[in-house]
Amino acid sequence: MQINTCRVCGKIFGASDTSVCPSCRKLLDIVYEKARSYLRDNPKAELDSKSLAKAIEEDVKLIEILVAEGRFDPGHEMPTEEANMDKRRKKLLDDIQKNLSARPVKEEQERTTYGSDRHGERRNKD
Repeated sequence: MQINTCRVCGKIFGASDTSVCPSCRKLLDIVYEKARSYLRDNPKAELDSKSLAKAIEEDVKLIEILVAEGRFDPGHEMPTEEANMDKRRKKLLDDIQKNLSARPVKEEQERTTYGSDRHGERRNKD
């Protein structure tokens, strides 16, 4: 584990994959949801970090951290949870169809019972 300094509050915390402490991560998630809702409700608005922060009444530093993390994709509509779910369902359906079509068709096997398989008794088909 590595020691990091939080980019938001400046506290020292232990983590290996992030530069924001857990309490500030929760704050960033809340700010992200507010910003996402604002951008979804105002799709034509062309905003920079300052104007977005002012519009949602949050600190510009938080918006800049979110942008630096890549949580906003400029010029593209942000995917909704429903769109993500539809993509996952479609991928799962495609995978199932591939697996079904890739299976070889087995020739019909002679049906036997467990007892006849176990004890070597086989019925003659005549």
